[in-house]
Amino acid sequence: MPFALEPFFLILARLSGLFIAAPIFSSRQIPVRFKVFLVVVLSATMAFFVPAQFPTETGTPLLFVWALVLELLIGYAIGFVAYMVLSGIQLAGQLMDMQMGFAIVNVIDPQSGTQIPLMGNLSQTLALLVYLAMNGHHFLLQGLVDSYKYVPVLGLSLGQAFMDEITRMTVAMFVIAIKIAAPIVIAVLTGDIAMGFIARTVPQMNVFVVGMPVKIILGLLLLLIMVPIFLWVFNVLFTQLFLSLDYFLMTMGR
Repeated sequence: MPFALEPFFLILARLSGLFIAAPIFSSRQIPVRFKVFLVVVLSATMAFFVPAQFPTETGTPLLFVWALVLELLIGYAIGFVAYMVLSGIQLAGQLMDMQMGFAIVNVIDPQSGTQIPLMGNLSQTLALLVYLAMNGHHFLLQGLVDSYKYVPVLGLSLGQAFMDEITRMTVAMFVIAIKIAAPIVIAVLTGDIAMGFIARTVPQMNVFVVGMPVKIILGLLLLLIMVPIFLWVFNVLFTQLFLSLDYFLMTMGR
């Protein structure tokens, strides 16, 4: 089968969108030159078996450029789905930080280059390890290959079904964050209530000095107990993500 330039550039655009938004692929820790090399090699390989056909009989240079833009958006949307799950997990860590008193302590996130609290960084790192252990990056590449079954070239349609799915995913991100952070948030809040009763019964005790270490120790102990459960939850979340990826692709097709 001969190598064709049009499918190569179309796949290159869709794959570039995936590398802009998808976890691991979009990491700033990976050199840009290596990313470009990897995208070009993968695009050249996929061009032999991925049905990225451009309607040449009605095609014009301007229409081809428009097709490249749409391909970039499709790839970005596929990567954005996985990023939403990681954002929910990171938000859960930030909620834990607010209760434990770590909200003012920020570290640099190597994935995005932004500052996030300690628990947010820990939860995101654990989620990325689970994501890699499940070969999540392979699932996203397979999803990009399968996306041509549902969203062919120039077939992108951001209708009501797509908007409803994006809304559902946004709501799910906050629900995920609250569910993951709930045990530690409730435990630390219960500790705050207990310290309030102690302050009323033992006025000599300075609860502002004692309360902060107690909250940190209570949160860390509970986090140590909850880590295996968190890993199981992350596994379930990514499994549901990969199972629902086909439906998300269908909402973008005509």
